[in-house]
Amino acid sequence: MPRSTTRRGRTAALATAVATAPAAVWVVHPVLSAVIAGLGAAAGLAVVVTALFGSDRFSERAFRLLRWIADRPEPSKRDRG
Repeated sequence: MPRSTTRRGRTAALATAVATAPAAVWVVHPVLSAVIAGLGAAAGLAVVVTALFGSDRFSERAFRLLRWIADRPEPSKRDRG
């Protein structure tokens, strides 16, 4: 897969990969596809819940992971307070 350098291109590639993996597996085995989609949803939900309700250390790491996925820069130390 060609590497995208724009934010929209990276987001589109990630969304396409997330959507097509369970769809491709559905052809082979429908139950396995449901399990893969459920695990992906559970992992995403775990990151969001940790970012919102976790301890300060885990919350910071979860927000850093979300910024990394969205290809956003780290905030400056001045902004962290």
